[in-house]
Amino acid sequence: MPGFDANYRPGDNLFTSSAISWNPDSGVMNWYFQYTPGGMWDYDATGPHILVEDRTNGSARKLVVHAGRNGFLYALERDSGHFLFAKPHMEVTWTSGVDQHTGRPLEYDPDRDVQTYAGIVTSTGWGRGKAQKLCPSTYGGANFWPPSYSERTRLLYIPVLTGCVELTTYSFERKKKNWRGGNAEPLGRMEGSLTIADPFTGEIKAQRQMRYPIYSGALSTGGGLVFIGLLDGTFAAFDDTSFEQLWSINVGIGFAAPPMTFEADGRQYVAILSGMSAIARAQLARTPELHNQPNQTMLFVFGL
Repeated sequence: MPGFDANYRPGDNLFTSSAISWNPDSGVMNWYFQYTPGGMWDYDATGPHILVEDRTNGSARKLVVHAGRNGFLYALERDSGHFLFAKPHMEVTWTSGVDQHTGRPLEYDPDRDVQTYAGIVTSTGWGRGKAQKLCPSTYGGANFWPPSYSERTRLLYIPVLTGCVELTTYSFERKKKNWRGGNAEPLGRMEGSLTIADPFTGEIKAQRQMRYPIYSGALSTGGGLVFIGLLDGTFAAFDDTSFEQLWSINVGIGFAAPPMTFEADGRQYVAILSGMSAIARAQLARTPELHNQPNQTMLFVFGL
């Protein structure tokens, strides 16, 4: 079942790339919302879904927000799954946008078994063998690495993988030798961005571009700090309001695990684990200065 060829699995492929709410007592499904119907670029929804409360206008509306692998920031009503908005948090080429009434991509056609969206290698026959630019990359714009919501600022701090890929589908004969049904080649360096968004409106407040991917997630604290780790071994702290970098240190070993904070004997600490998987290291294929970078699992702890 080639992942990049939707002809092998026509239709919406319901419940894939979706948020699903279940009643934990009865096991009954409450609601579902599908982000990328019939998606053929591995834009699953494994990233965190964050619970927030909108307390404007004297009410307390409960929301679930999700920085999608497909490049959009979504907000849904927590109890009903009602779609509120979807706004891009990075460059997106696979669709021209999301319908702000339905939550579906603008090109979505319910009468089609295979969606064409913005014409990005949809494997509908004409697209086979044609290389096209796909953003976000097949690794996703915001994947399993977690964003962080701050009750202090009421903002969402999203680590984004900003690189794109050139996607090419294969002929039938070659598909038999490759389960993906195509190839995704990075278009230049894979880099990162710390993107700050209002989870209640989708407005992007700021973006801090990084020369290396943020694969470790973000951590915001009650003390006004935001921490991130990069694949080049940089660990950095930002002000949660001005979004300016306060300090950084490079340990020479890439980070792919989220930072965490704890208190011991009245002092606050932040800890982060180094070490990269093969998938994480693949993000550095177009980064020649890091080709000989060592890779080791070590725990780093910093006092605040």
